[in-house]
Amino acid sequence: MSNVQLGATPFVGKMNQIGMALAAVGALGLAGVYALSGSERFFADYLLGFWYFAGISVTMLFFSALQYLARAGWSASIRRIAENYTGLVPFLLVAMIPIIANVYMGHHSIYEWAHSTEEGVSLLQADPILKKKAAYFDQGMFTFDFFAIRLVMYAVLWVIMRRFIVGNSLKQDAMPGDISPTRANWKRSAPFVLLYAITITFAAFDLLMTLEPHWFSTIWGVYAFAGHFVASLTIIALTLVVLRNNGYLTGYIRDEHYHDIGKLMFAFSVFWTYIAFSQYFIIWYANLPEETVYFTNRMAHGWQYMGYALVLTHFVIPFMLLLRQDVKRKSKMLVAAGIVILVSHFIDITWIIMPAVGHHILKSESMVFGWQEFTGWFFFAGLFLIMAARQFKANNSVAINDPLLHESGEYHA
Repeated sequence: MSNVQLGATPFVGKMNQIGMALAAVGALGLAGVYALSGSERFFADYLLGFWYFAGISVTMLFFSALQYLARAGWSASIRRIAENYTGLVPFLLVAMIPIIANVYMGHHSIYEWAHSTEEGVSLLQADPILKKKAAYFDQGMFTFDFFAIRLVMYAVLWVIMRRFIVGNSLKQDAMPGDISPTRANWKRSAPFVLLYAITITFAAFDLLMTLEPHWFSTIWGVYAFAGHFVASLTIIALTLVVLRNNGYLTGYIRDEHYHDIGKLMFAFSVFWTYIAFSQYFIIWYANLPEETVYFTNRMAHGWQYMGYALVLTHFVIPFMLLLRQDVKRKSKMLVAAGIVILVSHFIDITWIIMPAVGHHILKSESMVFGWQEFTGWFFFAGLFLIMAARQFKANNSVAINDPLLHESGEYHA
């Protein structure tokens, strides 16, 4: 039993220490951004960090639900690692407050649709295109209350999903002779997977796509999911390597787990590329002004180089590193590919947010990227690690009474 309880190990202690350091640096950095660069860039950087780690935390929850849905035996011994990384989920509602507050800040909001004209008329009413979308953003008693309600609803649904899926997983640890908690998750996983798909899609619409409200994409939700899922798989893989290299979870982590996680990392790097290319190709071929504006802004003023870097780091390099079957079992290759993927996910979200804010809000004709964009990432990376450390300390790191655990221990690929 002690082999699966890591609360007193240096692994958890270092995770907590690194998390506290990153959160402190990030908080000070965000304060500096606000003081030196203004509230608009502060909120853009805050959103960047929030979406990166909120998306990963919720997608870790999806990973667990997906294993229950498939009744997967291979992942039974590593599923708890993903579940422990959902510790940030209960705090997302609090973390959303600055984003919601920003919407009500008029011309200081990073969301252009929340602005008014010089005559004081809401842009949702003055702009003929946005007027057709006004009902979605809603100008109610408190102006943009429907937008705020949706964000709160996403956070609440994610908390409920975590309480049932992770809660039952933890209950199973204390019930060796009764698998009713696992049976409940087998039944609930299907609607929760559907719930994740709906909420992550609309959260991506509301938080990111509305930064450029004239633009739209019908596969935006799939694009957001693909990036978060491959990043989540990467964090699981890196954690497996660190734990095994330090002698933890002996007998629970095997080369086969490296191999399968590596296959998923490879597959969803390719899947992300397929979705990203499909989005670009369809928009390029149709050549409609309301669609091409997204890529027009990102292929000029220096942003094009970040786009090229995205192709290399999100597809070419992971593809080359993980293509061969045998390298997926090598920890060094998994770590190398994983670092590249996590960097590429940062580039991806930066490429989504900062050109929109720079072009429309800051009115900058040059690339808006510097040390400021790392501050929100540092802050939420710290919170993510602190919350994960709390879960690793409080819970077993293996679902010890899972009825399929023996399959994971005997698994051979």
